[in-house]
Amino acid sequence: MSKTHIDELVSPDYFNRKECEGCGCCISICPYDALSMETCADGVERPRVDMTKCLRCNRCVDACEIYKCYGPTSEAI
Repeated sequence: MSKTHIDELVSPDYFNRKECEGCGCCISICPYDALSMETCADGVERPRVDMTKCLRCNRCVDACEIYKCYGPTSEAI
């Protein structure tokens, strides 16, 4: 798998809310205000990506402490 292909698969387009622990580190790093916290059905606050604001700079991906929130095994939003 080429680096370009990996870069395409690991992006805010593939955000897995089930893996997210709700730490919010991705929200504080986003320069485009594209992430906000939202209370999920299980009562945990997790980020929601506003793809109309997201420019796919991947700072949120890099900031994610558990990293598996953004990856090829996640579902496209």
